[in-house]
Amino acid sequence: MSIEYKAELKKIVLQVQLDKLEEQLNTLFKFISEKDLAGFFIDSIYLKNILSLLIDEHWMQSKNAPTDTEIQFDRFIKPFLNVELKPLLFLQSFFQDTSIGGLHLALKAITQTEAALLRNIKSKPYDFQKKFLQIALMQMSELFELEHQLNSDRKKTDVTARLSLYRTFDVLDKIFELGYLENEVPDIDQKERLYEGAGVGVQSSYATTLLALRYLNLTKGSRFIDLGSGYGRIGLVVGLMRPDIQFTGYEFVKERVDIANKASENLSMTQHVQFRTQDLASTDFKIPPADTFYIFDSFSDATYAVIMEQLQEMTLHRKITVVTKGNAKLWMKNQFWIEPQEFNDGNLCLYRSRARPRI
Repeated sequence: MSIEYKAELKKIVLQVQLDKLEEQLNTLFKFISEKDLAGFFIDSIYLKNILSLLIDEHWMQSKNAPTDTEIQFDRFIKPFLNVELKPLLFLQSFFQDTSIGGLHLALKAITQTEAALLRNIKSKPYDFQKKFLQIALMQMSELFELEHQLNSDRKKTDVTARLSLYRTFDVLDKIFELGYLENEVPDIDQKERLYEGAGVGVQSSYATTLLALRYLNLTKGSRFIDLGSGYGRIGLVVGLMRPDIQFTGYEFVKERVDIANKASENLSMTQHVQFRTQDLASTDFKIPPADTFYIFDSFSDATYAVIMEQLQEMTLHRKITVVTKGNAKLWMKNQFWIEPQEFNDGNLCLYRSRARPRI
């Protein structure tokens, strides 16, 4: 039996019945495929983000409007239809015919839907979850590209791009089972800048990872190394999207490495995705050769110095790409690297090594 999930999602927001929603969703889940479940999941979370954006924007416009001036909802919603609502055009009639009260009610329904979706996905076998995640990540990549293009257009015109998906899909961590531990950083005598109790807020976002993957043009069989891999988000996404890539993540905190490796094992990716406990500043550790390296801003200056010396030495023997997140780019401004490809106002950069004569 084939399920048209978009019709079901439309029914949820048009005919909100919160007391019957759980039963409605459970019936749907009995027949839905991995592909349609992924589409339902991504569209629901995107819709939740958009509903919150519209509610906040309507409140701001109402607050700034002249006294006794009522915001006409049909005029308010029209600009969004051509920009942020493009991925949800199957819901165009809902947005055109609803009201601010309808948005609030729909947000309640979608929030409840998201919770039910997570419970259902987590109840599935890992092979089902793996297929689901691969499809969901591809759809997320398209949405992040849309956001990137909107932000690029914003710099060329007066159109304001209000869409922000940076942390929208962090809920995927629950499917990966990345249960962030509290205060798990060991109490030892070291100067590394570790994020103690590091939760979702200091992990590289799914937006960062998927946008980088989209523009890296990785070749089959290449090696990808994450220097400071945390709970493994980068490697898990790379492993699912590019099973032809060999990924290794190095992380100082063993507890985080164990969580990442468990997720890789659950999804049957241990042949091409591994995480290892390693102090990158150790004098007896040498970074293995690879084609792509990822660096988040999580090291002390001393560790950065050690890492950069090794990467610069590596450029003498091979062409490499370094992906930087945050302030890590400050260590890349020298003669070893071509002018970077920048995203998100330079928060994400792709540095490719400059051709140099061999010594």
